[in-house]
Amino acid sequence: MAYMLMAGLALGAAGATLGRTVDHDTQLDHHSGRVSVTYRGDVAIRHKQVGTATGGGRSSTLRCDCTAKMTVDRHAIGTSGTSVTRHIANTPAIAGTRPGWCSTNRSAIMEDVASRAGDMQRHLVTVAEEDHAALRSELDQLHSAERIG
Repeated sequence: MAYMLMAGLALGAAGATLGRTVDHDTQLDHHSGRVSVTYRGDVAIRHKQVGTATGGGRSSTLRCDCTAKMTVDRHAIGTSGTSVTRHIANTPAIAGTRPGWCSTNRSAIMEDVASRAGDMQRHLVTVAEEDHAALRSELDQLHSAERIG
């Protein structure tokens, strides 16, 4: 019974909480025409309980490590009506730590993540810029297949 309780507490402490959504719209020039691209980043916050609570007179090592990871979806539409989508894996956006139990720090962590919206937006723009070469390559493959076929 105690084992099940500890397993439940560990899973609850490490669980993901939905954070927020960040959007970035841009346009890309391609030889087939201008491409409108939307990047949507879904932020999930993971909590991990680390350390131990100790008795009186000793320092506690109890802390909550948190990481906000962003999953990015790209949707691009070309002037010819070509549509290209891509799912970009979880990328770490923000990380931090707070002393104490994760359960008591969840709202403070959510506030920290919300206050760093600018950092998340910059992270999404960086992911988008890194994706432009892959998008151009996908568009080249699509348009070369149209010319040949």
